[in-house]
Amino acid sequence: MSQIDTTEKLPEAPEPESSLFAMCGLGVAGIVMLGWICALAWITWRLADWLLF
Repeated sequence: MSQIDTTEKLPEAPEPESSLFAMCGLGVAGIVMLGWICALAWITWRLADWLLF
């Protein structure tokens, strides 16, 4: 029997309760990433200042 011939109904996929949790997680990850980039930029700036002057 092929899949087209079956009359069995597939179970419904559970719908996500809320995307708010996912959006908060992405927001926190974005803030952490910006903080990491700023820390790297600050370290690079201090190292360049130390090496050049």
